[in-house]
Amino acid sequence: MRMIHFIFYTTIVLSIFFPIILQSQNIPDRLQYQDMFWTETDTFCVKGIGWDFPFTTFKSDTVDMGTDGYEGVYMDVISQNDTLRIPYVNSPFEQYLYIPVGSMRDTTILRLRFNAQFSNFTKKYIEDTRGFISFKIPEVYELANVILSLTDCSSLTFNRPENSDYANKVMKNFQIYKDHPLIKILNKKCNNDNLWDTYYSFRENSICFEFDENDQLKFTTPYKWVYFDDTEIHAGEFRNLLYLTQDFVNKSSFRKFYSENMDYYKTLEIRQKNLLRVDKMWKWLENEFPNKYNSYKIIFSPLIVGSHSTQNFYKNNKYSELEKEGLSSGIVFTEIDHNYVNPISVKNINLIKDLMQNKDFWATKDEQKNYDTEYRIFNEYMTHSLFCLYVKENFPEKEGTVIINQRLKIMDRRGYTKFSQFNDLLIGLLKNRTKKVFELYPEIISEMNKIK
Repeated sequence: MRMIHFIFYTTIVLSIFFPIILQSQNIPDRLQYQDMFWTETDTFCVKGIGWDFPFTTFKSDTVDMGTDGYEGVYMDVISQNDTLRIPYVNSPFEQYLYIPVGSMRDTTILRLRFNAQFSNFTKKYIEDTRGFISFKIPEVYELANVILSLTDCSSLTFNRPENSDYANKVMKNFQIYKDHPLIKILNKKCNNDNLWDTYYSFRENSICFEFDENDQLKFTTPYKWVYFDDTEIHAGEFRNLLYLTQDFVNKSSFRKFYSENMDYYKTLEIRQKNLLRVDKMWKWLENEFPNKYNSYKIIFSPLIVGSHSTQNFYKNNKYSELEKEGLSSGIVFTEIDHNYVNPISVKNINLIKDLMQNKDFWATKDEQKNYDTEYRIFNEYMTHSLFCLYVKENFPEKEGTVIINQRLKIMDRRGYTKFSQFNDLLIGLLKNRTKKVFELYPEIISEMNKIK
């Protein structure tokens, strides 16, 4: 099963689609084929499941061909007389095989590559979760957030809650471990121009681990690599620092703390489920876009806040329950819909580049540090504006106005200076649409040329 991972202030959203089932074999990931693969006519073909490509031996010293690795996938190397089938057997890791291909005229090296997989789901898991939406505060994910709350990483990202009862309880229990080597290393990394990579990689990749019966962290969950960083290893910074994380667990009695707060976590999970109507968003998006997904898992922590954290909404009595639902839903919707929007944007990339060639017109310099291409800037406009359209079509006018105005403020604060105009044009264009949103992309992009 392939996974798409959305990473943001409060929550990880995991959207799951077609099945890929992996079983690691622990073989070397780069192997040399020991024989010469011979072709009589200087030509050969590499064929996979649903595709094939012809090659010649004399046009290049090296030929590369790759495909995604998953259970049952293979590549065939075919000449006039022979077929060599290479299966993928190194999941969830990369697999390379170098094959010398020879003819009377010349030789070339064929490099076959199976890409690493970032998840490992059984058929039973896929079937058991089909159509399901879950909300969880996983134990190891909360461990990562407790650790980060003791570091400069948390304060520098402004993602640490101030004066909440739970945050104060965490500090009371764990502040004596601020001198632990793990905390010192994370502080150094976060103060050395690696703030966001360190913070996200340690936090998000924690879901790749779980505790065994002996309280040991094990790399045994279905997730193998969530946030990619310069460690270039599965599970990134969390796995890189695993030995120190285990030492922190052993010395701090974290598992006892987590168990004692289980009722609180369950209360938050229920509250998030009631506020975040993922079922409605899921149905709306899949009606407007061709991509389909198997299930959603919402992973969050009470130790994370941000400019649009759900906690800012559901504890605020000035909002009605319906307004709280809409305001909180924006957090998840604007991450989920990247999975629908981005593939369609790729197909219209030249139009997007022409529209947003003057990036300074569309986003501030500070925002361009995080969203630095025309493609990424456009997708931020599009995903947040589609949320406003969703609100228009699913909430009463009074509550919808409150929710949309809050989104306009968020986007202006982030530095998307033309968002209000973009949003008005998109809603105006799509309010009486007879086609799906994805079918109207060229018209949407053309409409945005009116923005001054």
